[in-house]
Amino acid sequence: MDAAEQSLIGRVWAAIEAKDWKTALSALEEGVSVTPDSLYLFELYADTLLDELQDMEAGWLMLRKFVSLAIGKNSKDWLLRAVYQLFDSSRDYSRFPFGERLSMGKELSRHILTLCQQEDADSRAEYYEAMAHFFYEIGNNDLAVELVEMAMTLIGGLPLQDEVKQPLLAQLLKTLAEYKCHEAVQPLQRGNG
Repeated sequence: MDAAEQSLIGRVWAAIEAKDWKTALSALEEGVSVTPDSLYLFELYADTLLDELQDMEAGWLMLRKFVSLAIGKNSKDWLLRAVYQLFDSSRDYSRFPFGERLSMGKELSRHILTLCQQEDADSRAEYYEAMAHFFYEIGNNDLAVELVEMAMTLIGGLPLQDEVKQPLLAQLLKTLAEYKCHEAVQPLQRGNG
């Protein structure tokens, strides 16, 4: 990050902390136009629109641009962050238009699943974990479980130190348990409906 970008990010955060949204949005707009390769600024812009201002219309336009840029850049970091912007389990998406999320998720997943065939085991594991969130969200739980299991197998085979590997596997195991629990509950819910 160069000095100009650091200065701009400083202005953005000062405005956000002061809840001066007009200044924050102006600085973010300037930032993404001046430094279009700044993943951090794009994420911060989307988060500000969606989480802080709850401006769904502008937020969706930003997410659409984010997804388009991620695919165009063909960058692992951009692609993964785009998936998490749309399908992070810690976010509340109840007010988001599901059809648009689904459409962007499908576009990302097609691109990622083609791209990840050429990647190393570590990158494939990251892609599989991210895509599992998407498939879980759209109701394809079997594929979500399969992707998490594949990510666990890949991580398990990596030559990583235990203090790095074990937290990764623990997080994947937690996600797998959540998905499998959901899988077991669904038939019960159908039977009671």
